[in-house]
Amino acid sequence: MSTPNEGYERISYESKQRFWDVVESPYIVHLVLALAVLSVIVPLFWELLTSFKTNGAVYNLHYLPRNPTLKSYYEVLIGQQYWKALLNSLIISSVTTAVVMALATPAGYAFSRYRFRGDNIIFIGVLFSRLFPPIGLVVPYYQIMSWGGLLNTLPGIIIAQIYLWLPLMIYIMRNFFMSIPPALDESARVDGCTKFQAFWKIALPLAAPGVAACAILTFLYSWREFLFSLIVTTDLQSMPISVAVFKFVGDVSVQWAGLAAASIVAVLPTILIVLFFQRYIVSGLTAGALKE
Repeated sequence: MSTPNEGYERISYESKQRFWDVVESPYIVHLVLALAVLSVIVPLFWELLTSFKTNGAVYNLHYLPRNPTLKSYYEVLIGQQYWKALLNSLIISSVTTAVVMALATPAGYAFSRYRFRGDNIIFIGVLFSRLFPPIGLVVPYYQIMSWGGLLNTLPGIIIAQIYLWLPLMIYIMRNFFMSIPPALDESARVDGCTKFQAFWKIALPLAAPGVAACAILTFLYSWREFLFSLIVTTDLQSMPISVAVFKFVGDVSVQWAGLAAASIVAVLPTILIVLFFQRYIVSGLTAGALKE
């Protein structure tokens, strides 16, 4: 015979279970996902429609452009030569990705396989270097770039990008290599491979999904970085597209049509990269890159 307390607990448990059954139902899950997708798609779609208007037509109360035009795109890419900013972003992101992956891959492997004095302290130090708020590093970063003559140069921006994303990629690559059994490396060593050969011929091919995911993420992060690029660039010769878009915001007015066109131009490459390489990102991260 159950006591009143047991009956109350059973009713309370059943009520909670019914609540979570409703919350976790496919209808609620799909509704939340749909709202999340709409929160991203709707602003981009609105921006796309705005980019086909003239600057005067933006203030008319019409959702769709009455007389669609590509004038804003022509003005952005050709008239104001923002194609230079696109090229700068491509160079910055590509070089940053190459350098970060060249350093993060062997570093992540070393942290996952070898134990040496102070290894945990060094690894924590690598992560801790990225915990500082970026805004707090603006002044010393500007002073260092000014002292080194790197203002308004692509290397000045690339150095900041490497600092921003290298610790994160070392962390991801370390965790990915930790998901690969060390016995495979040891078997290669028994067969006569050196430590480097075991890394190059055994571990690295198995870690290819993680390397691809980290490379794509580094490229995307470098493409959108704004703060440090804004600090050291003042002209299109070294300005990335993320900063160039901001130039449409004036002190007393905003060129909405040009801003929308420049924003679409800036975001289009990242959308294409995500669409074409999303399977590498998903497979790379779910295969072990974020596992402990």
